[in-house]
Amino acid sequence: MRRVAGSGLAWPTLVLAALLGAWPGGARADFDEALKAYGRGDDAAALRELAPLVRAGSPSALCLLGAMREAGRGGPRDAAEAARLYRRAADGGNVPALVALAELTLRGDGLPQSDARAGELLSRAAQKGSARALYLLGAMRLDNRGGPAADAPRYLRRAVAAGSAQAALTLGELLLAGRLVPRDPAEAYRLALEAKPAGPGEAALRPRLDALAEAARKQLAPTVALAVAAKAGKTAGPDRPPKDAAADRLATGTGFVVSRLGHVLTCAHVVEGCGRIVARVGGKGLVAGLVRVDRQNDLALLVLTPAPPRALTFREGEAVAAGEPVFAAGYPGRAAISGQLRITAGRTRTLAEEAGPRGGQAITADVLPGNSGGPLLDASGHGAGVVSARRDTARAREHLGDAPAEMGFVVPLATVKAFLSRGQTPTTSAPAGRRLDGAALDATASETVLPLFGLPKGR
Repeated sequence: MRRVAGSGLAWPTLVLAALLGAWPGGARADFDEALKAYGRGDDAAALRELAPLVRAGSPSALCLLGAMREAGRGGPRDAAEAARLYRRAADGGNVPALVALAELTLRGDGLPQSDARAGELLSRAAQKGSARALYLLGAMRLDNRGGPAADAPRYLRRAVAAGSAQAALTLGELLLAGRLVPRDPAEAYRLALEAKPAGPGEAALRPRLDALAEAARKQLAPTVALAVAAKAGKTAGPDRPPKDAAADRLATGTGFVVSRLGHVLTCAHVVEGCGRIVARVGGKGLVAGLVRVDRQNDLALLVLTPAPPRALTFREGEAVAAGEPVFAAGYPGRAAISGQLRITAGRTRTLAEEAGPRGGQAITADVLPGNSGGPLLDASGHGAGVVSARRDTARAREHLGDAPAEMGFVVPLATVKAFLSRGQTPTTSAPAGRRLDGAALDATASETVLPLFGLPKGR
């Protein structure tokens, strides 16, 4: 049995990684529960959650069930049944299923082996932006399968642009060796530094990327290596669009006062690339000074002078239990211009590992662009986290063929408190009190939650 170069990872793991990487939900939120059960190894629970979704024809559920059949989880291994499920999911628009079906076809596992048919499936997935499909097309070319080896670098570069760490590793090794491409240790070093393994399917790549980076660095002059490393550190990650794309317009977001000294907490991506940050306090604009940034946890601390009259009180402790009622407060869209605070209700949720921002917590409250940096409030109006992102339902629908469950993500309370503690920011905490009604919650938040405006550099 022939094997595609570099594709030694088990495919059910890669299918799960692809599903998680798109932050999908199923036709209903039950698919999140199926992913959680699958991730913790509870196959019986996963099958129970998947059953109604499969009957309803959910492409992402069909794909995950196919992965279970391929791996022999929840029943005997049946590659032919896995292929049938993948095909149904692919017909419904599920891109990971297209790639999984192509891999079975490459191996001749459960259906006839055919490089030509596998190439057709991978090309369809590549047209949908699948990084894994682009990588596999490049890997096939390296083995002189489906086309000449000279075409491999072209596919690998496209896969790198789509976010494939495996392609970055493979292309970096080619560049370091001068195979099929001109030898370029600086570019190999950059690829190794910037690659970001995503999900359980690529976690094992980190040591190999580190080894590639070290080998490439040793072949560079120290000044060149420092310049490459500095540039790599400034590059936006795949989950952060380059700020330059919005540099010609006013950026808006949300922040909230966390100390009586005028400290304001928000998200790092809200202030990134801004020349000036202005907060509206009492109908007036105040320029905010940037104090600290933690890009890894997407947090930024600002300071206002004079200090606003009130600061938000945090809840005691460092965790918010799953299923607890919470509220996202902020100024999405034109609300920042009008100054109309918007508060949406929901509950906290737990998701499968890697099914959201690393270290983040999920909420069912509606989160819109502009909510970023606003507080997550508990039922007593106390701060319980920082709203940071929303699930990209449009991308998930395009990639998985399903209408995903709406979901927002927050920086957890423990992470927020640790960030503020490191900077010795004087905050206050209080135990949960009585549950506030809508009017009281709005009154509490409106005094401490502020619209933020980011002005491009040079303005």
